[in-house]
Amino acid sequence: MKTKLLMAFLAISVMSGCDKDDDDDQNNISTNDRDFTMKANMANHAEVDAGQLAATKGMEAGVRDFGAHMVADHTTAKLELKDIATSLGVYAPDSLDAEHVQLKAQLMLLSGRAFDSVYIHSQVKDHQKAIALFEAQAGSGENRRLIDYANKQLPHLRMHLHTADSLAAEY
Repeated sequence: MKTKLLMAFLAISVMSGCDKDDDDDQNNISTNDRDFTMKANMANHAEVDAGQLAATKGMEAGVRDFGAHMVADHTTAKLELKDIATSLGVYAPDSLDAEHVQLKAQLMLLSGRAFDSVYIHSQVKDHQKAIALFEAQAGSGENRRLIDYANKQLPHLRMHLHTADSLAAEY
């Protein structure tokens, strides 16, 4: 009887060790994947924040519409990334980096054509940086969900850059 109990205990122990949840593997993500998650979430947050200002303060309809579009698209992207980050146990800050804190302060002081120009040129630069970040993740990331997220967002980011470039040509 003791032998049967011992064998049952050993079998359960071995089986529970083999029955590792796939989430455990996903929680062991690389430093680069963690860095991508943090930077991508901050980029999304910056786009939403600046887009809200542009949607209300922009002088030209194209800038206001672009700002509103950035709010919608980057809110969706931010929520999707937040869900992935939460499931992976990765911190994704809902804050601006120092560069975007300064940009926001500058935008809040501007109005009219000056606002539109600074906003849209910052969008060109930000989307160029975001595309580089997302391409790097898509090409060399380790976590499949983050790679898929990067690949899904890249066409949107490229379209945003194209639109921002077109608008920036007017300034």
